[in-house]
Amino acid sequence: MEDKKEKKRAGLGTRILLRIVTIIVVAAIVLGAGYFAFNRFAGVKTENKLALVDRQLSYCQELVTAKYRYSDIITLKKTSGFAKSYSIIKYTGIIRAGIADITDVSYSVSLDGKTITLSVPEAEVLGNEIVSQSVFDEKQSIFVPISTQDVFDEIEKAKTEAMEDMIAEGVLDEAREYSIRIITQFMLALGFEEVKIR
Repeated sequence: MEDKKEKKRAGLGTRILLRIVTIIVVAAIVLGAGYFAFNRFAGVKTENKLALVDRQLSYCQELVTAKYRYSDIITLKKTSGFAKSYSIIKYTGIIRAGIADITDVSYSVSLDGKTITLSVPEAEVLGNEIVSQSVFDEKQSIFVPISTQDVFDEIEKAKTEAMEDMIAEGVLDEAREYSIRIITQFMLALGFEEVKIR
């Protein structure tokens, strides 16, 4: 009789142990499957964000973040003996500054897809064009004429000086700062929680 009780206890203990082992194995399988599914989903989410950033950056080739208008008056004089010629010309130009190619921005996204770190190139002058010019006053002598090329050369020299003055005043720093603000807002709008700029 005691032998039967012993066998019953041993059988009951084996069944309990078998159920515990089964529960542990099933729990391990469920947790493992959940872990792999989460990693796969997180990887897909990160890849989708990378594709979205690439696509959005490719839409914008040149990012102009600063545009400055300037005006000046130049005077050209030529004399030879008693003959003299002069021209007084007013011109207006526009300098554009920013990032020449926005696709040069390199970036990395964190594994959780919440943080993006970007390396933004330095701002540069993207254009310096004369938009208008007019002659205020002129006197031409056939002995010392002022040619159209003389006028263009003088305006080109003044344009270069205006650009150098604006760079010295910090136009490129302002353009870079504004570029960083625009790109940061752009990335926040794409759903990133934190944007780091290098």
